[in-house]
Amino acid sequence: MKKVLILGGGFAGVEAAIFLRKANIDVTLISNRDFFYIYPTSIWIATGESKFEDMCVPLEDLSKAHGFELIIDEVQEIHSREKRVVCAKETYECEYLVIAIGSGKMQHEGSENFLSICGKPEESIAIKERIDALIAKGSGKIAMGFGGNPKDPSNVRGGPAFEVIFNVHNQLKKLGIRDKYELTF
Repeated sequence: MKKVLILGGGFAGVEAAIFLRKANIDVTLISNRDFFYIYPTSIWIATGESKFEDMCVPLEDLSKAHGFELIIDEVQEIHSREKRVVCAKETYECEYLVIAIGSGKMQHEGSENFLSICGKPEESIAIKERIDALIAKGSGKIAMGFGGNPKDPSNVRGGPAFEVIFNVHNQLKKLGIRDKYELTF
């Protein structure tokens, strides 16, 4: 039986694991977190309409349901020619390798001063905390936007940022305090 090692517990990694298991291939998935995060519905966390936990599906549940092995570990090095992956806890050998670890974002100057709904899952909690703090203050300015890759103008995902600011607008209206906040996109 063919053996495949998949790196990454996001959409691509989990989908690959499920697809390959349906083809009766032996699959091991390595993820640095124990949950699959549902990014598209995380836009409601900022306004409290959804909870962070509701956006997380335990990878263990998916592993059991679809029959792939799950390892929680942090990838340190990938040696594709040698078919070897070095992780924090152990080194893994493989016959085939699928790299589905997502894309890193460019760290622009000042990036330590903003949060991204498309960033690390925990950033959605921090966005909610900042919005809650502004609401408790009674007035303020909220700015949201999105960035892209200047070398690839087609690589832009502005939808989630629009959706979050619309949700914040609606939350402020429901609370009867929309007029006390300046929203900028």
